[in-house]
Amino acid sequence: MTEPLEYPGPVREPVRVLPVDGHGSVARMLSRLETGAFQGRKLGEAFAALRRMIDGPTLICAGLAGSMSSAGLWPLLTWLLDRGYVDLLVSTAANVTEDLLEQRGVAFYRVDPDRVDDRALWEKGFYRFYDHVVSSVEYDRMEDFTATFFEHLAATWTRPVIPGVRFMHEWGRWLDAQGLGGSIAATCARRESTAGIAAPPGRAGSALTDALLRATCRTRSTGWGRSGFRLRGGGSGSLACLCRIASGVSASKGTRPTSISYSTTPIAYTSLRASYWPRCPCSGAM
Repeated sequence: MTEPLEYPGPVREPVRVLPVDGHGSVARMLSRLETGAFQGRKLGEAFAALRRMIDGPTLICAGLAGSMSSAGLWPLLTWLLDRGYVDLLVSTAANVTEDLLEQRGVAFYRVDPDRVDDRALWEKGFYRFYDHVVSSVEYDRMEDFTATFFEHLAATWTRPVIPGVRFMHEWGRWLDAQGLGGSIAATCARRESTAGIAAPPGRAGSALTDALLRATCRTRSTGWGRSGFRLRGGGSGSLACLCRIASGVSASKGTRPTSISYSTTPIAYTSLRASYWPRCPCSGAM
């Protein structure tokens, strides 16, 4: 008599494009992929995990690094943010500025990264992001536009320190008022139940940093006054108190410039599920 086989796991199902009832959807397709194999199975498992996170009490954190906004992927993130599918956003400063380009009518152009001539592109006036380029003139105009936000902040923010979280919240509110409500920062700022978004300008190389320098140079030419800014901070920052790393403000040219707290772990708060995140006890600015 043959002993019954002991199967090591559930049956691997073949992929069916349409379910038996003839009514298909992307969600149902992804769910069916979970019973398959290889990367299709992993995609299905990832979808199942995301559904559990959205439907449950989980705090959902999304990381945004690399040149995702210049690649045109920013609408995917704002779609998730608008629907409350992301509670915490960790982003580079470039991604919350370069999403403004297309909203300002600027086009990106595809190039072959293996055959591109960077010298020729530079001479023609383009900046390259691996396999796509944008007009250097339009990019610089975006930075000039961003610099006007720093001037606005200098005129309206009266305290000597602004935490990174509040800085990015003000950035989002200002963009919304400028008709750029589709941007990542403005989308986060509209979620009034939270403290906003924080992705402070980095030490170098981001559009926010460049815009800060442009604003500072412009105000220096007409008098330093309240429009001077300094970037403060170091280390990895503190999640319990983001302005602890920006606690000191020293005089510059006889005045007190606004110090923007810098954190290498920038955070955006985007839903009620993130509302328990610690508020800043030192400045009360959140």
